[in-house]
Amino acid sequence: MISIRLESLATYVNYNDKIIDIGCDHALLDIYLVKNKLVKSLIASDIHKKALDAGIENINKNNLQDKIDARLGDGLSVLTKKDKVDTIIISGMGTTTILNILNNKYLKNIKKLIIQSNNDHYELRKNIINMGFTIKNENFIIDNNKYYINIVFIRGESPKYSKKELIYGPYLIHNKVYVQHKIDENTKILGYIPKKKLILRLKLKNEIKYLNKLLKSN
Repeated sequence: MISIRLESLATYVNYNDKIIDIGCDHALLDIYLVKNKLVKSLIASDIHKKALDAGIENINKNNLQDKIDARLGDGLSVLTKKDKVDTIIISGMGTTTILNILNNKYLKNIKKLIIQSNNDHYELRKNIINMGFTIKNENFIIDNNKYYINIVFIRGESPKYSKKELIYGPYLIHNKVYVQHKIDENTKILGYIPKKKLILRLKLKNEIKYLNKLLKSN
């Protein structure tokens, strides 16, 4: 069994996708994808040797050495001209790290990005759109009392998103569970802000007001 968080990423994979899973950790997602015949084969990479060694051990236990190519290295740098990768999976990292990984000449060959960032989804959306992608899908996941956001980008011209859509997501902005979560989160933060910080409190109150209107309109 794999976590709900990892399993949620598998829903965006097509069998013919040529995947690299960057930051594969113990290769649990990669093993799941191959064993469930969701993909024929893939590359699993990690910059940390200890994590990759654990992944290789798991791959060997499942006799999937011929299906999962484990590589030690930094992001897309592990790829060669012979590789025909067109899909990238990245999860368990922050937006700054993800954007640094994608700042690579190999990105021109990529048609799909399956991203699960830990933070700053506004910057993630804005920057990846500027790299020549558009948002295909989004989802809000709760696993072990923690929340995660999945965003799928595909190569192509993007519509003109509003700032609110880039902040909350053009799909998630219509997701009642997600919007309610943001209301609860912002209300909790408001409770910690000192009353003397009037501008910050007003900004957050206006955001909560906007989200409540959004919730009613969905």
